[in-house]
Amino acid sequence: LNRPAIVRYLDWLGGLLHGEFGASLISGTSVLDKIRIRLPVTLEITVLAMLVSILIAIPSGIISAVRRGSGLDTGTSILSMIGVAMPPFWLGMLLILLFSVTLHWLPASGYVEMSKSVVENLRRMIMPAVAIGAAFAATVMRQTRSALLEVLDCDFIVTAKAKGLKGVVIIWKHALRNALIPVITVIAMQTGRMLGGVVVVETVFAIPGIGREIVDGIASRDYPVVLGMIMIVAMIVVFINTMVDIVYVFIDPRVSHK
Repeated sequence: LNRPAIVRYLDWLGGLLHGEFGASLISGTSVLDKIRIRLPVTLEITVLAMLVSILIAIPSGIISAVRRGSGLDTGTSILSMIGVAMPPFWLGMLLILLFSVTLHWLPASGYVEMSKSVVENLRRMIMPAVAIGAAFAATVMRQTRSALLEVLDCDFIVTAKAKGLKGVVIIWKHALRNALIPVITVIAMQTGRMLGGVVVVETVFAIPGIGREIVDGIASRDYPVVLGMIMIVAMIVVFINTMVDIVYVFIDPRVSHK
């Protein structure tokens, strides 16, 4: 620590090229070992939150677009605006008050590995996943509705209706597929924000993931741990964005392979 910060940072980058993330200044434990332990927990929460977000957003967006201007559309839009303005950690605390303190249905905090008990693992992960997923579902729902409304006004949809195709076939086979490109883009962009939301939510629910490790590292000024964990999060976001670009080609053949 007696060397300049820039020199230490360059040494850290040099070690990173060889797969060496350094060691904790507090415990002396390898940062890579900490990542191996914490990363599966954070990935599980992120995947569950993404599933919650998609399961809420896509059907809601479709219903809202198909029933444009109805009371259901208005109610869904109001809920989406509330969701956009609602921080995940605040929703998490509300869920704890309702389902743990008041109803005693779910444990308020802690983590159990899936290898030990799948049921107990899901009981402890469902509230964090809903807290993160519900907040981001609002953005995806609004994009789904907007993209689907634009496609429903296209000429090929009018032609499909004139041919007598059923509404379900028109929506699922023709309209939704063409509306998925901007929706998938938004989902990919939300992944980075979702990982950021995990940082605070893991602290609220006392879950030993990367987010909580970053918070603990900042509090104790354990710079190698903070740098290593943030680097892993950044790599995950870049990987997801790259995979989304590849998926575009399979969803819409008009997208160039070059």
